[in-house]
Amino acid sequence: MKTPHQRTILWADDDPDDLDMMHEVLRDVDHNYNIVEVHNGRKVLDYLQAIKNPDDFPCLVILDMNMPVLSGRETLVRLEKDPRYSSLSIVMFTTSNSPLDQTFCRQYGVEMITKPPSLNSLQKTVTQLLNHCQEKAV
Repeated sequence: MKTPHQRTILWADDDPDDLDMMHEVLRDVDHNYNIVEVHNGRKVLDYLQAIKNPDDFPCLVILDMNMPVLSGRETLVRLEKDPRYSSLSIVMFTTSNSPLDQTFCRQYGVEMITKPPSLNSLQKTVTQLLNHCQEKAV
């Protein structure tokens, strides 16, 4: 449950193990964030469309590249086409290290982070992700 001092991260990933691990690492790194989990890009769009005040948007939207229903790529394209979402901080968080995927993300001005293989690396990556929320607050 979100407390008044928590900031929200909207995290789209279809792998429940990845989401569980991220919750655990985030709790260790910083308690001031609430993760809202969704399992595909359609749910990202539904969640954001339900928010009436743009000030209530999440400080960060994290998209997995490969998800069912609506992939991270498709979701990003739809978000970028809608001016209502122009202030969102978005990161693509994926197992891919494909140069084509990197080019796609650069084309949209979105950082692509490859999911790290170890828990120690994951903690550093979560800190890197949280920097996007802090940058938005400035």
